[in-house]
Amino acid sequence: MELNHIGITNKSEEQAIRFYRDFLGLEKTKETLLAQELSEQLFSLSREIKVLVFEKAGLKVEVFISDFQHASPNFTHFGLMLDNFAEVAEKAKRSHVDLIIGKHKEKTVYFLKDFSGNLIEIKQKP
Repeated sequence: MELNHIGITNKSEEQAIRFYRDFLGLEKTKETLLAQELSEQLFSLSREIKVLVFEKAGLKVEVFISDFQHASPNFTHFGLMLDNFAEVAEKAKRSHVDLIIGKHKEKTVYFLKDFSGNLIEIKQKP
C-alpha cells in the first residue's frame, strides 16, 4: 500500500497558493470544481467546491476551498520530511508562517500552521 494524496480544507484560494506553492514550493498542477452532486454524495455538502491540486516529488495535496472550521482541539495533520529543516524554519519566520515547537524530555516536535490553520508536522531527513 502507498499513500496516493492528502486532502485538506483552506479558507481561500489565495491563502492556499501562498502556502503550498509560494512557501512549500509545490507546483499547482490542477484547478477544478467538484460538482454539487458529487459533493453531496461524498461530503454531504450541497454545493460546488473549488479544488486545487499541488504536487512535488511524490507528494500530492488536494486543497478544498471552503469556510469549514476545524474542531478544537485539532489533531488532524500530515508530516513532511525536509531536505533542509533549518532553511524552512527560517523561511517560516520571514513568511509569517507559524512554527510551533513542542518539547518533552529529549523529544522536540515541530509543526507549521498554514494560513487556514492546517497543521503540517516537519522533520529533517536523516
